[in-house]
Amino acid sequence: MKSTSRRTQRAARAVLLPALFPMLWLGSACGEPSLEDTREEPMVTQAQGASDANLYDSFTRANHDSRLYSLEQGVHAWTPNPYWGSAWGIMSGRAYLSKDDGTWMDHYATVPGSANVRVMVTLAALGEFSGLTFRHVDRGNCWKLATDLGAGKYFLTKYEGYTQYFPLQIEQAPVAGDVLEVRASGTRIDVYINGVHKGGVNDASHQYATRVGLLASQDNLARFDEFKVYTQGTRDATLQPFTSNSVWNLPIGQESVYASTTDPATRDFLATWFDNRTINAWANWNEYSHPISFASNTDPWATVSDVNDSSRNGTYNVPATATIANGSDKHMHVVNPSRTYIDEAWATTRQSTTAYTVGRHHKIDLYGSGLGPQNGVRAYGGAAVGGLIRAWETTPTHPKYTGKIQHAIALAVDRAQLYYSGGSSGYDSKGYGTAKGYVWPATEQDWNSELNYKGNVPMGAYFAIPPSVDINAQGLTADGKMVAQALQDHGAYVTDATVGAVTFYVEPTAPSTFAANLRKDAAKLRSLLRRVTNNSAATPNGPGARRVPMLPDLATPQP
Repeated sequence: MKSTSRRTQRAARAVLLPALFPMLWLGSACGEPSLEDTREEPMVTQAQGASDANLYDSFTRANHDSRLYSLEQGVHAWTPNPYWGSAWGIMSGRAYLSKDDGTWMDHYATVPGSANVRVMVTLAALGEFSGLTFRHVDRGNCWKLATDLGAGKYFLTKYEGYTQYFPLQIEQAPVAGDVLEVRASGTRIDVYINGVHKGGVNDASHQYATRVGLLASQDNLARFDEFKVYTQGTRDATLQPFTSNSVWNLPIGQESVYASTTDPATRDFLATWFDNRTINAWANWNEYSHPISFASNTDPWATVSDVNDSSRNGTYNVPATATIANGSDKHMHVVNPSRTYIDEAWATTRQSTTAYTVGRHHKIDLYGSGLGPQNGVRAYGGAAVGGLIRAWETTPTHPKYTGKIQHAIALAVDRAQLYYSGGSSGYDSKGYGTAKGYVWPATEQDWNSELNYKGNVPMGAYFAIPPSVDINAQGLTADGKMVAQALQDHGAYVTDATVGAVTFYVEPTAPSTFAANLRKDAAKLRSLLRRVTNNSAATPNGPGARRVPMLPDLATPQP
């Protein structure tokens, strides 16, 4: 191993010796939870479910009387008595059509919505032509998703000028308890039954309709549970990826418990002298950081060969001028043309514009959680872009600039500060590292951690600035205050190892003034951080109500 200067900030990896140790150089990490930690699977429901940050209105069965609006959870009034003589009521805690005018075209209670919505309803009891209506203009101009009990299927229907069209027939027999869902964004309409995509259509004729609601049949038998309306997400996955519930975007919980400075992990994290060397605070920016390039369909189709594991090879569009980071880590991250995935690579060498060799490669879903196992090239096993301070959020002239960093921050610490508890470097059958010591949400740790880790900071440890700290009283630059606010509102995760520093990561295209100010304030920021001791998969980023509002959901990628 070579020693690394303060500017390097990332632990050098072992030299590849294929004759003796064919798997010695595995790039970023190996391991599984320590004996003291319980392995917790990733938050499937939190990572994949809809974020209530975009909940516009809803009702549930927790009603108190027979009126439809007694079910409401939101603030937008329903219409319990629509036009043409129909009316809605409550029976057995469920909404139903209590008065019918003899047709199935107009029995809905509407809420103000928008053209871009996600609307869901559970059919507790079926009725002929029962479901939901959306993109509704008037009685003769609207879209509906409904049951056809006689034919044993669902259908998507469009009314235009009182003429009915059936652009999508779904050959699935309706069953009580089915969850109907429509996601409408721009001209696109997609249908899901019980969370399974059943198809979609494009239509601009009702793109700016503004109402959604329930649809009931004239036999008054249908009952509805759990009607929810979400505004469609607006967040750009290329600027701030991953679900709103991902640990990278979830604000810290107000019931988080902060360790004292005598806590072993916090003590070692704050140490300025450890393992016989000075531990500085730093921010990687122009070297040893994570540049992001954007591919188009016209860019070269390249083969990316992982020299340590051929199963991680990839082929994808890579711009001929895609940036490879300065420094020996040589990260290269490329967003695909459809802007849904990012291919991350570590230890990259460009052989030609169509051929690259790398020490590790992973394809990351920008609409996923950003967590592992084996879902990124950083030592913790997750995405390298998770927690990266991006150029757009530090550049005041950028059109999306808010003056805030609204996500958790990625940190690296000196490898000697990290915690090892047992096991040898490798992977189990699920992709978790078998060298132990890391904690959720990490799923592995550095290769050869059994030789290099000597401290008490687990890979994946969660730190934050306690709410009692007055950020304005710390003498920070404006840029430092921005980072401090993120550390107080969202926290920071230990994701990697360095030599000689606790390190932040800033996208190389960020302003040099921001990087300089963060480097100036880095030591102070580190001194304010404390480990959050009740962070887990069951209580991600700490329990309790969120300290600040959640982010909007991600905008739906366009086909």
